[in-house]
Order: sequence, then C-alpha cells, then structure tokens
Amino acid sequence: MPSVSPLTEQFLLAAKHEEINALQHLAISCKTLITLGHFIHQLQKERGISNIFIASGCERFVQQRREQIAQSIESEQQLYTELKQHYLNSKHSTGNTRLFNRITFSLQCLARLPILREQIHNQKVTAEHASQAFSQHISSLLNILLEAADGASDPLITRLLIALFNFVQAKEHAGQERACGAIGFASGAFSTQRKDQLAHLQNTQQDNFIIFLKYAGNDLTTAYAQLTEDEASVQLQRLRNLIQELPQGSSQLNELSEVWYDITTTRIDHMHRIEKLIAEQLTTSAEKQIHIAKRQLHEHKNHIKALSDIPLDGSGSNVDYTSKNSNLAQHRLTSNRTFYDLIMEQSEHLKQMNDALQDAKQVISEQKTLNRAKLILIQHLDITEEQAHKRLQKQAMDQQCSLFEVAKHVLKAMNKDQHIISS
Repeated sequence: MPSVSPLTEQFLLAAKHEEINALQHLAISCKTLITLGHFIHQLQKERGISNIFIASGCERFVQQRREQIAQSIESEQQLYTELKQHYLNSKHSTGNTRLFNRITFSLQCLARLPILREQIHNQKVTAEHASQAFSQHISSLLNILLEAADGASDPLITRLLIALFNFVQAKEHAGQERACGAIGFASGAFSTQRKDQLAHLQNTQQDNFIIFLKYAGNDLTTAYAQLTEDEASVQLQRLRNLIQELPQGSSQLNELSEVWYDITTTRIDHMHRIEKLIAEQLTTSAEKQIHIAKRQLHEHKNHIKALSDIPLDGSGSNVDYTSKNSNLAQHRLTSNRTFYDLIMEQSEHLKQMNDALQDAKQVISEQKTLNRAKLILIQHLDITEEQAHKRLQKQAMDQQCSLFEVAKHVLKAMNKDQHIISS
C-alpha cells in the first residue's frame, strides 16, 4: 500500500497553486492601484488649478485648467478600463466584497465630476466648496487603495501597500494645503481659520509620513530624505512661516498665488516621483514573490516524486524488518515522515506569513476605523474632514487615549444610536 494517497498529494500541491494564483491576482491588482494613484495625482492638480481659477475671478489658469481637465479625463478612463478588466472580466474572483463596495461608491461619487466642472466654469461654486468636492472624490479613491491593502495576503506586498497609502495620503494633504494656500493668496487675505487649516494639513502630512517611514525600505527612506531637503521644500517652509506671521486680514497677496502654486506643485511632483518608486517596488516585489512560490511548487513536485520512487513492499514476501541489511522498513518510515515534514513545512510557511501580516493588518484596521469615525462626524454634524479630525484629537487629549480608541468609541456610540461626541 502506498504511504501517501494521491489525493493528499494533490491537495498539497493545490494549496501552493492557490498561493500562486493569489499572488498573480495581487500583482495585477497592484498595477491597477498604480493607475489609481496616477488618477488621484491628476485630480489633485485639477483641484489646485481650479481654486486659483475661481479665486481670481476666472482670470488666471484658464488654459491650464482646460488642459488639466483633459488629462484628468484621460487618466479616469484608463482607470475605468483597468477596473473593468481586472475585477469584472477576470477569471479569478478577489473574494473581497468590501473592495467591490468601495469601488462602487467611488464610481458613484466620480459621476458628479462633470457637474462640478461645469459649476466651476460658470462661477456657480466657491473655491472652498470646489476644493472640498475634489477632496471627497479623492478620499473615495484612497479608500479603494486602503481596502485593497487590507485584502492583500502577502506580508511584503501588504507593507508596501501601507507605505503607498500613507504616502499618497500625505500627498493628498499636501494637495489640500496647496489648494487652501492658493485660495488665501488669490483672494488676498488669510484669516485665522485658514491659518489653522493650513497648520492642520501640515501636521497630518507628518503623521502619514511617520507611518510611511515605518513600512518603507532603505531606498524609499533615502528618497523621502531628499524630498525634505530639496529647494521646493525649503521655499515652501518660508512661505508657511510668512503666512502664519501675517496679521489677520492682510491684503495685497494675490501676486504670490502663482508663486505658491508653483512651489507647492514642484514639491508634490517630487512626491509623485517617490510614489512611482513605491509602485516600481510593488511590481518588482510581486514578481519576486510569484517566482519564489513557483520555485517552492517545483521543489514540492520533485520531493513528492522522490518519495514515490522509494521501494515499498508489494511482493507479499517475508521481509526481515529487523535485519541491519534491509532498509525497507526505514524506507517506509522515511516516506511517511518526510511527507509529513513537507506538510508541516507548508503549514509553518503559512503561519509565518500570517504572523507577519498581523502588525500590518492592525495598522490598516486602525486607519479604516479612524476614517469611518470621521465620516460619521462629517455626515451627522455637517462639518469638514479637518473639523472632524480636530474633534477626535481633542477627545483623545481630554481622555488621554489614542485617536483609535476615540474612533472606536464613536463607532460604538453610533451603533447604539447614542450621542456621537460632545461638542
């Protein structure tokens, strides 16, 4: 009788095939997320240009806005094509219902983009309202990236996706800072509220950079250091200091609006290059993990074949299993033990992957919880994302706990239909 059934062998190999299929699907997903990041970048540029266009009374950035809209639409269509090919026409299901829901919500949100552009063109919307609308569209896209990271099953790729999300989130806050400052300069005044908003956006960028650096490798850490030391970052800090030192209601600043836009754009473009570097590492890492898994599958097949070649007693003859000259008994024991070890080796491999995922998944869970809590506050209190974040921060300081704990409390209170948070 054979020591291992063919069905057992088939399932052992099938497990490795499933791992390879998941990695291949994840690799394709990463490419789609890279396209998503490019679309976000185009929307961020359109938001900044649109703000100056509105605040200047349609006098500035007329041609730039027209050209940027065309680039945004082209990038949007490319994303839609990849989403359809990867998630609707793919033979392999992702099994991630939440991701599909996120994509659905984002597509519904983006359907309002043409209306927003028309309102901007006809001066039917303020710069602040337009900026908030663009930010909502971008936020819905960022949630797709976060959900995809939560559904990833490979530790290395998951860590890179966390790094990518936090870096793109920091770039989004940098884009909001660009838009907020552009409105202030173009309108010729900075109120105390606008100064506070700019300070908040600068702080949230640093919060995201901290998480990014935790999950970024040496190359990405070096690239970030270069970003902080480049001329655009230095000049930006000077303008930041100038804004904070201005007395409330200062005027005659509109000539600096394009200077501000150019400097912040140069910095954001530098950030986009780092974003591309993260994307390259994602692609390379996915290919590497697939190669490793395929090599392991090949080794498993060779190992199983070697085990099947071990001679077993099928003759019915009397064999002296106690004889030192006979290795048949040892062959039987070796066959059973070695295949068992092969199973345990694969089990240990999966355990190590799961253990390595735990820390990363916790970070994702905390970020998703914080995002949901802010959304609840925004919807129920009719406030901005910045105001919601500040409310959670104040509550955390008052209760001497983390933002995550406060966010959990908000969600729990919402589930029980209790009062959400004190004003």
